[in-house]
Amino acid sequence: MGKRWIHVRPSWLKFMQVTEAELWKIVEEIGAAVNGTPMTREELIAVVGKGKSARVRELLKSGWGGMLKPAARNGQLCFGPNRGQSVTFVSPQRWLPRWREVDPEEAIVEMARRYLRAYGPATKSDFARWWGAWPGVANAAWSGLAKELVPVSVEGVRGEILAGDLDALQNAKIGHSVQLLPLFDPYLMGYATRGHLFDAVYAPRVSRTAGWISAVVLVGGRVVATWTHAVRDSTLHISIEPFQKLAPNVMPEVRHCAAALARAMGLSETALSQRARSS
Repeated sequence: MGKRWIHVRPSWLKFMQVTEAELWKIVEEIGAAVNGTPMTREELIAVVGKGKSARVRELLKSGWGGMLKPAARNGQLCFGPNRGQSVTFVSPQRWLPRWREVDPEEAIVEMARRYLRAYGPATKSDFARWWGAWPGVANAAWSGLAKELVPVSVEGVRGEILAGDLDALQNAKIGHSVQLLPLFDPYLMGYATRGHLFDAVYAPRVSRTAGWISAVVLVGGRVVATWTHAVRDSTLHISIEPFQKLAPNVMPEVRHCAAALARAMGLSETALSQRARSS
């Protein structure tokens, strides 16, 4: 997307203990380092971290992304092929066969278009929150999409969708299927407010401290519980913590989802339990 749409907050720079000029220099160094063969995080640190402060090396090592997120957003790196248990990073230009540079003004509009296809109906504020930038980004994106947007209201909540998606959404059949979503699932992270997904009183159970997003149980698209899992003796143990008393059909459906997950993990058995909801 380029620097045009990447807003670097002073508080973020202070936390990182770098200046904005130092940040972009490191981003360029990351891009140069991965412009050959794929590199593991350790290999990348050895090259880019050479001569840098302990703090910068720590941020390069961080599993939260640290310095790698700005580099990825700036088109300097993406995930490459796994090397054993280690992920690798590589230049998108080398890894993606049909890579093409896109004008930043065009790119932000296309990003918003794809966002609405996935998350719409949504608002400018939702997009700005999802993108992680200042409101000017959403203003520019919505301005570029002006002729493609249709205002809608869903159960009193106003938003916008792409005109091309209107018929499909109006004719969609809303079911009450049960689903298990994993930690940090994108479904929970696409909006500025999430009242359509769960009541505000349950927000601390979904969005926990240190940015942790819980694994959740969905019924008809709404969060009704959180869940955790453990593997012991070839058995997938799943524990459900409901927000309120669950409908009779929910736990059998959860059991079905758990069995499918166990098969995907190469496990033969499942064990399901329900923890009493906390007050």
